[in-house]
Amino acid sequence: MKSVPVRRSFECGGRSARLFHVLLAVVLSSAGPSCEGGGETGPPAGLEEGCHRAVITSGFGLRWATLNHRISLWSVYPRLEGPCLGASPGDRVLSVGCVGGPWSTGHIGTDTPWASYEYWILESPLAAFSTVSVPITIDAPSAFGTGSVRIDLARSGLRGYQRYAALLLGLRLETGVKQNDPLYPPEYDPSWGYTSRGIGAGIVDLDTGDGTLDLAVWARFEHGPSDRADMNRALQHARTRAVVHVLLVGLSSGAYTAETVSYRLEYPKPRRFFAPDYPHAPEELRRIEIQGAAGLPVAVAGLSGFDLCLFGSSNRGDYVRELSASVRLVSYDPGTGRVLLDVDGFASNVGLLTYETMENDVSATVVVLQVPEGRATAGRLNRAFETGEALIELNGRDQP
Repeated sequence: MKSVPVRRSFECGGRSARLFHVLLAVVLSSAGPSCEGGGETGPPAGLEEGCHRAVITSGFGLRWATLNHRISLWSVYPRLEGPCLGASPGDRVLSVGCVGGPWSTGHIGTDTPWASYEYWILESPLAAFSTVSVPITIDAPSAFGTGSVRIDLARSGLRGYQRYAALLLGLRLETGVKQNDPLYPPEYDPSWGYTSRGIGAGIVDLDTGDGTLDLAVWARFEHGPSDRADMNRALQHARTRAVVHVLLVGLSSGAYTAETVSYRLEYPKPRRFFAPDYPHAPEELRRIEIQGAAGLPVAVAGLSGFDLCLFGSSNRGDYVRELSASVRLVSYDPGTGRVLLDVDGFASNVGLLTYETMENDVSATVVVLQVPEGRATAGRLNRAFETGEALIELNGRDQP
């Protein structure tokens, strides 16, 4: 593997990647380097009905056990059962979905998907949380789409806080939807999916209005031609549906700090049949230090955007074995506010047949959320499920 550190400067995938970096700049300029709260010691008056406990996503991904596949459904996000996250484990579940075409569904062959998920459960009387899901339609030839929504602060339990933030909770991508382009070939079933050039999603902007929040998000799901002529014709006219899942945060006191991390991974071309999998990025690329606010005892790490851009030196796609992104809190000094993070963006096309040399341009906007009072509990899981969709219970003590 040849690893190339690229901090906010690489070009990959043409216009969609350049747009991604423009959006990252918007996110960072909106959030500022660090947004510190005031000196209040309790929640704003009248907001006791708000949710003061939330699941914060710090990493998610899907992997096939045996083969690399087309992507038809790629979905990981936490789901609440009820209006506000409670203390019972049954109040929170992880929704997962993975379908990879006839070689995964049993029509020709079968395979087993695995979901990875890393998260925090954060409780604080000085923060309130709400979730929102924003649908996006992506029509070829574009690989990129945006969506927006207006949130009523009072209805969401967020009214009256000093500042607001938005974090990425999860992502759903699906090709098995009605195709509107009359040139889409009827002989190719869109639920078979397409060979991939990568995925990404994140927050564009968050603006506060008169009792409202205006949230804008983006998603990228890029296909590329490979060895199937019928699929290659279809992906030129394909429609994809995306849903970006977002956690909204209101802070009466605390800090929110964001930073963008980028690096490039290039791997030697693997052998054709069942090559060994690739290593993840070396530690020197993944580690980043962020200067947060000093004197805040509780800190968690999350994402407000990520992008895995594959095969940038060609216009081809390939069958995918794994796509995942995570940010882990390695160390935190409450006295100084210094945070050491590990940012890992991984992609693999290793399987029965691997056509393209893997190039993975990783970008992520990582977030550190700090509060002066509360409790943070980390959890992670790595779980197999049957091809399709499933619900996995989160209990705050999951381990890989």
